[in-house]
Amino acid sequence: MTRAWISVVLCGALAAGCGRSSSTKSDGLTMWLVGSEAQARAIQTLSEPFTQRTGVHVRCQAISWGEAHSKYLTAVAAGVEPDIGTMGLTWGVEFGRLGALVDLRQAFSQDVQTIQQQTFPGLWQSIEQDSQLYGIPFDVSVQVLYYRTDLVPAPPHTWQELTTLLEQLQQANRRMMIDWGNLSWIGYAPFLWQAGGSFYNPQGTAPTLNTPEAVQALEFFRDLYTRYGVPRTAIPVEQGLRTGDFPLVLSGNWKIVGLTVSAPDIAGKWSIAALPKGPTGRATAFLGGRTMAIFARPNKHEQAWQFVRYLYEPAVQLQLYEKGVKTQDAYLPPNIQTWDQLPMDPVMKAVLKQQASEGKGPPAAVGWTETTNVLESAIQEVILQGADPTVELHKVNEAMEHSLKSK
Repeated sequence: MTRAWISVVLCGALAAGCGRSSSTKSDGLTMWLVGSEAQARAIQTLSEPFTQRTGVHVRCQAISWGEAHSKYLTAVAAGVEPDIGTMGLTWGVEFGRLGALVDLRQAFSQDVQTIQQQTFPGLWQSIEQDSQLYGIPFDVSVQVLYYRTDLVPAPPHTWQELTTLLEQLQQANRRMMIDWGNLSWIGYAPFLWQAGGSFYNPQGTAPTLNTPEAVQALEFFRDLYTRYGVPRTAIPVEQGLRTGDFPLVLSGNWKIVGLTVSAPDIAGKWSIAALPKGPTGRATAFLGGRTMAIFARPNKHEQAWQFVRYLYEPAVQLQLYEKGVKTQDAYLPPNIQTWDQLPMDPVMKAVLKQQASEGKGPPAAVGWTETTNVLESAIQEVILQGADPTVELHKVNEAMEHSLKSK
């Protein structure tokens, strides 16, 4: 981060009236939660046994996704960071390189090793780079395939079965819908991985979107829209499944709660399945979620780590999940040990666990966040304007290479 850039951000922070954070007080910890007020209240309640155990008080404040990234940047520049912050999966790499976060692998290596063994592997790959770890998973979200069991008796298991089914649905004036990832890199990602492609090499040191596998995936993703009628505009999942116009939907796990609450009239007429397998024979899905990071400047690293570790305990994660279901904050626990206790339909639980076990998150590569808009534009050029997938992905690959070299 350049000195001039720091000055710009710091001026912005001061202009916004930032003052010294309560995290500077010695009598407790401040945690910023990217999410809802309801979930922040749940964490506040769940912190009470931790306070009784340790004597450390915790104050949890909700911040919105829309303001979170800039709020963290300005807080870092102004020196008013919280002790703990939840953030997007790949933000740790970014803020860690700025020196704003504690490297947990270095500071708490034994605990981190244990936590890694308890975490879905694809999720962990999104948060660690070059043995540097600036956060541990707070939760996980996963893509699954929703379907109307009365209109689609058996979900498709392969790309070929999917396109065959879509042709049959078209004849009945029904279609598939992509909810989480519509016209975006998130929607493209599972097809890329299922085709055997990747965004970067395993080391995260070189982009790999100029490959036949990446092109094949984008062509398939394009065809879902141009040949099989996947809508390009957003349609509520509950509406699409309720009417039966879209009896097949690719979306996130949180829609299980949404459908249960908002579409009781089709209870028993829908279910979920794993994504169809690609040419590799894999049904890799996209994983999202948040991490918990410890900021470096507030000098309460040990206390903060105790609370982060506490929130990763299966019993606490179970309570977070149960409270989240009630408020429709339907994230899933990243600690695999929690899953046997989840109060969930066993069939759906098995699908979700399988997809989370096989899934992948966004790449933990330097410059990734800055180039997602380039990839997004390329995908939309291909789908909406008929651009050549090979040409567009080559441009994206060059942009990603440039971003890597400039860091």
